[in-house]
Amino acid sequence: MAYDDSVTVSFRLSFNKEEDKEILRFFSSEILKICYGDKSKFIKSALIRAVQDIKRNENDNRLICEMNTQRTVIQETMIGEADRVINAIKLIVKDEMERITELQMPEGKQATFKMTEPATEGGTEDAPCFGEVPESSCEDVSEDVMAFLADL
Repeated sequence: MAYDDSVTVSFRLSFNKEEDKEILRFFSSEILKICYGDKSKFIKSALIRAVQDIKRNENDNRLICEMNTQRTVIQETMIGEADRVINAIKLIVKDEMERITELQMPEGKQATFKMTEPATEGGTEDAPCFGEVPESSCEDVSEDVMAFLADL
């Protein structure tokens, strides 16, 4: 008889299924009585273990999804920072190549050369000497990269 603070759950076992026969044999064995006392306590403990495993798996899956999302964001950020550093280094190398070319040619015979790389859309500005970071790239480059370039 069920009271207001409890409920009875019933289920059927089919003797046509081997798993159900195994369950019935376990219910009628002495091992069940020794370990659990009765069928009800055994079913409750088995169900609570199954429910806890399901909850643990759901929590693990949620954590895995969060970690994958964080990894994706970190990869995108690192790629963006690497692109900014590469662009800053290209500006520095371009400026140094121009300065070296100007120094190697006599003053009367200075010639202009064409870059095979297309110019940036933001216009071309004279980049500072090697070891100095271009001012226009300061906003695009992180502080760590700026410190590294300043140490050059």
